[in-house]
Amino acid sequence: MIGVVSLEGAPPRDVAGLPLPLRTLLILQAEGVEWLGVVGEHAAETVARWIRDDRVRLPLRALVGAPPEEHVAIRGDTLVDRATVRALCAGPAVLFDQTEVLAVHRGLAHEGGLLDDGGEGSLLDVAGWRRVRDAAEAGAAVDHLLQSLRKPQDGMVSRAINRTLSLATTRVLCRTGMRPNTVSVGILAIGAVGAGLATLGTPGALAVGGLLFQAQSVLDGCDGELARLTFRGSKAGEWVDTVGDDLTNYAFFAGLALGLTRAGLGPWSVVFGVTGVIAGFVASGIEYRYLLAVGSGDLSKYPLGFGDDPTGVVEERGVQRLLALARPLFKRDFFVFVTMLATALGRLSSLVMLGLFAAGALVTLSAVLRSEWSRRGVLPARNR
Repeated sequence: MIGVVSLEGAPPRDVAGLPLPLRTLLILQAEGVEWLGVVGEHAAETVARWIRDDRVRLPLRALVGAPPEEHVAIRGDTLVDRATVRALCAGPAVLFDQTEVLAVHRGLAHEGGLLDDGGEGSLLDVAGWRRVRDAAEAGAAVDHLLQSLRKPQDGMVSRAINRTLSLATTRVLCRTGMRPNTVSVGILAIGAVGAGLATLGTPGALAVGGLLFQAQSVLDGCDGELARLTFRGSKAGEWVDTVGDDLTNYAFFAGLALGLTRAGLGPWSVVFGVTGVIAGFVASGIEYRYLLAVGSGDLSKYPLGFGDDPTGVVEERGVQRLLALARPLFKRDFFVFVTMLATALGRLSSLVMLGLFAAGALVTLSAVLRSEWSRRGVLPARNR
């Protein structure tokens, strides 16, 4: 299957950081076409520019007329999602907007211009496309792309607050040309400043440190959103995001323990801080070993020993069911948000939060160990 994109009618400005035809080509590439073609008045110059883009991994050619093989062709002013492209690639079909053809799948038997009529085939009835012919439609297209980045597994705080703020930030970032990993480093720096302030132990420093901790949690979605929006996702990026989150967590609570100790809250802050950070590091080390083995840097791929286990290897009875119900409270977005509130209320509430961090780290470590033991056959496992 060959993927063909027309430059005709394409908006002059980028849509969410990418020329619309290039976005379509990258979607076609992701859906497994064999090579990519560009048609239009400036096809040769466009191909010469895009062929140097490290995101384009398939052969890219400037074409004159229809290619002499079966192909999927899409207009330059049409935003399509992967589901629409997948439906087009499944068999001969035409995507219409009133009387105009927006995209078509056809073979050698077609005798006409590339996109001038429907040819033979079924009418494709899908919702994953938009016309982009003017500024208003371009804005609506960007809105559509941003909203598609929401995740069903987002926690309650992410759904209500964090994702809305991160998407607004990503809207701006995609116009700057910044790489996702650069954004990740900047986010990590914000978390480091928050941890540094927490070490001071004064009420004002704790409050501002907690606010920066929450800001890091909000902005933590931006690097992944930008990666998906601009097709710059990578294993390295997954690892930068995962390790950055963990380092921010451990650094902040270690800093909080130090700050509360300086403020005279005695040995409990040390006990909570040391317990939580050590348990967290051990759990993360075990999780990282698993992710390296499966070739991923995405922590959500780890089959945690409670809640929604993607492998189905851990039985879920008694205490396990209670832990599953409590799992939303262990999500990072919720925990960081509550930490911000606790640090704003003062030192005693911060100490309580530090104790909850230690308890949560121990529960997570126990869940990780249970998951490991179940896969190794130390504990009995039952498919759900």
